[in-house]
Amino acid sequence: MLGFFKSGLGALTYKNVISKIILSIITISFFTTAASSYKFNTAEYFNSISFGGYFFSALLLFALLIFLLPEKLNGYTMIFISTALFYITNSQEKNIYFALVSSLVVGGMVFYFANQLKFPKLNKKIIITLCIVLGALFTLFVGGITIIKFLNHRTPNFDFGIFSQMYHYLSKTFIPYTTCERDMLLSHFAVHFSPILYLGLPFYWVFPHPSTILALQAFVVALGILPIYKLAKHFNLSNNKTLAVIIIYVLHPTVIANNFYYFHENCFLTVLLLFTFYFAEKGKSIPTYIFALLTMMVKEDAPIYVLFFGLYLLFSNKSKLKGTVLCSISVIYFAVVTKLMSVFGQGIMTYRYENFIFEQDGSIYSVVINIIKNPAYLFEQLLKIEKLEFLVLMLVPMALLPFAIKKPSRLILILPMVLINLMTEYKYQYDIGFQYTYATVAFLFYATIINLNELDKRFAKRLLICAVCSSLIFFASVNLQKTDAIKTYENEKYIVETINKALDTIPMDRSIKSSTFFIPALWNRDLVYQYDYSDEETDYVVFDLRWDTEYYDNFKEQNSDKYKEVLYQKYTIAIFEAKQTKDGLSH
Repeated sequence: MLGFFKSGLGALTYKNVISKIILSIITISFFTTAASSYKFNTAEYFNSISFGGYFFSALLLFALLIFLLPEKLNGYTMIFISTALFYITNSQEKNIYFALVSSLVVGGMVFYFANQLKFPKLNKKIIITLCIVLGALFTLFVGGITIIKFLNHRTPNFDFGIFSQMYHYLSKTFIPYTTCERDMLLSHFAVHFSPILYLGLPFYWVFPHPSTILALQAFVVALGILPIYKLAKHFNLSNNKTLAVIIIYVLHPTVIANNFYYFHENCFLTVLLLFTFYFAEKGKSIPTYIFALLTMMVKEDAPIYVLFFGLYLLFSNKSKLKGTVLCSISVIYFAVVTKLMSVFGQGIMTYRYENFIFEQDGSIYSVVINIIKNPAYLFEQLLKIEKLEFLVLMLVPMALLPFAIKKPSRLILILPMVLINLMTEYKYQYDIGFQYTYATVAFLFYATIINLNELDKRFAKRLLICAVCSSLIFFASVNLQKTDAIKTYENEKYIVETINKALDTIPMDRSIKSSTFFIPALWNRDLVYQYDYSDEETDYVVFDLRWDTEYYDNFKEQNSDKYKEVLYQKYTIAIFEAKQTKDGLSH
């Protein structure tokens, strides 16, 4: 017993006492916040806590920590409990700046206690097992929640109804027709040239349902773990560092968030680009070109990503031949596809860069010319506040590792983010909740792995710990709230059943005009249009009454001579059927 007290008294060093005081306060705050039924930043939260009880608990914990927790474990415990506290509080607050400050605080602790932090070395078998588990959890989280939102009729026509109907047509005709994308029967390729969509067709033939493509998207993004693992091994990262990079990938705000609006062909970009990078690094030409071609088949603008990678291979002297080939085929492919789309489709969407196009007949090439004319204007466009917030979400969870470069040529790997996400005024391209970061994030993780290989090992370890902790914090702030969809579905089961039964009353061979959130549920109908975007005269008109009745009220008042209301459920759904004319035909 005497020895026990002596050991405690021996631990009363200045640094240890201060650390234990801070640790006691943070730990009690964590448990208090976790147990409270109030948000941590509300008056109710503070009024529910007795300061006397709080102080006594912290004092008791301090005494226990002094005697029971060795000083060498202060760092582990402080970083762990601080991350846990910020995880809970950020899940309640959901504020990007709070998440940033939380990450900086934990990062400061990591660097302060860096010399104490030692982790057991993990073997290859454990790493592979953990990769499989993380991939499965990612697929379950993303796929499960997006499917639940679809089943709960909370996925809109733009952009999930489009793909739901498109795969229905694709499975029947082998042509990606839609009627709800441009208010006419039109091939999706007239809007976006995406032959990569055929890769999902075999899965859809087996399970013909919109849920299939949501599950497929989640799996495809999770599959990015494989090339990340292979790249990490190629660059001789330790098993521990490899696992850290993969944890950052599955928790990264945009890797998760860009799946929630709700399916896009862009989801193939991450894994295809990462495999392109990997095979190029391994010096395997044929697989490199195959995956580069598959990447370009994702969308008409996808050759841009291959072009940037080709430029990187050229300027970094990794492979001038591959770089030249990739640059050449990407430029040719882009030129041919954009020309074909301008003739047979609806052209490429240059309006997204109108902030750089000032000529009346300007094109995408005008963007380059005007940047050369006035480079200062480029920086003014890049540094707007909402774009800086985008950069925080993209880079802070990676501890800025993509910028930890030693060679200027690596800046080329950042340029896709500059061009696609930052130069545009199209707000969705710098919003991580949409599909425009699938490719960008592939370049950032590639740059991260390369940089980790060249950084001082101790410094790299500190940055990776910061990144893992920050990724957890930003996950809580940005994506944890998506689990609310489960509770919503449970609470609205009766409403969902009512909607499903109502939609089933519409004959399969009739044309339908519908509110946006019901269109995905009408995926197996040949003629479906979005009400507020359509001028079509249809056999049935369906209204979603859960949030707004303005369209319903106006339609009922103005079309009583053409349509009769055949079903009405207050605050849920209304269905109108076209009245029959004298010759037996509906309007």
